[in-house]
Amino acid sequence: MNLNFFKNKKIIVTGGTGLIGAKICNYFSKIHADVSSVSIDSDERVKKVLLKPEIHKNIDLRNFNDCLSLFKDADIVINLMGIRESTQLGVKKSATAMSAFLICNTNIIQASCKNSVKTYLFCGSINEYPPLEVRREDDLWNGLPSANDKYVGVSKRVGELQAEAYSKQFNWDAVKIVRPSNVYGPLDNFDPETAHVIPSLIHKIFNQNEGELKVAGDGKAIRDFIFIDDLVDGILRVIEKGDTNLPFNLGSGVGVSIREVVETILEFTNSKIKIVWDNDLPTGDKKRILDISRAKEKINFMPKHSLSQGIKKTIEWYLKNTDLAYKYGRTYDKKYKI
Repeated sequence: MNLNFFKNKKIIVTGGTGLIGAKICNYFSKIHADVSSVSIDSDERVKKVLLKPEIHKNIDLRNFNDCLSLFKDADIVINLMGIRESTQLGVKKSATAMSAFLICNTNIIQASCKNSVKTYLFCGSINEYPPLEVRREDDLWNGLPSANDKYVGVSKRVGELQAEAYSKQFNWDAVKIVRPSNVYGPLDNFDPETAHVIPSLIHKIFNQNEGELKVAGDGKAIRDFIFIDDLVDGILRVIEKGDTNLPFNLGSGVGVSIREVVETILEFTNSKIKIVWDNDLPTGDKKRILDISRAKEKINFMPKHSLSQGIKKTIEWYLKNTDLAYKYGRTYDKKYKI
């Protein structure tokens, strides 16, 4: 990857204080690129997660005029914007979350196109796919997303279709698309009420030293996990080398069982916990893995972290940053209502 590719470009990262966004912004800050982070996260979180908090812009992307101004003269827009009350975190605010996402995403792409942004990257999701065991890019439309993923999955599909539509109608040769698998790593959210599987299990295991711990399912469900550093490497490769309007799966390409995840976390503890598998709790699809052949072939993408290496780094960060893992994990600026 050519680091100089990004150095003289104006880069905007929406969702720039999230797990993926903060990592990308901090990478660009280290190489002294002209990067701006955008979100409605609280000032406290901004100061905690960004190496240079001064690059942050607190902007509500539901306001189109603000988006239009924001993307003026931008070379690259990396759209990582997400609404955190998604169905992955519970369905109580699914209508609010879906509507807000679609409004923000429409404004971002329209403003990017009107400003003739040279590269627009849309971040999709493994949740877009129908319930296939192995998910290849060209199979996206071979059915609807799984019922438990439908709000997030359909919203992300719409984001991709919008990008394609703007590209065709306005001859806008700027669109790049990635579809990550299950991302984890430092700066993740560890609140057990809202966290995804790896940070949730880390929280539970490190905060319960003995006794029984119930885990959903029988441990046989297979997932594709990607460590945050590997995902960021893939995203930057797609921006630099990826074909326009061609989606790229970015995952490990390897399936691991939830039981293996639990056992890997336990290896880094002195816990005396007894794991009890609870088949009455929902677990989603039995198996879902991303095929990453296209990314390997076209952009030379190859994840470097094994599950054990990634979990080790995540636990080390978690033990040193418990305040950030919880207090600032999911905090909006109070003046905004989602």
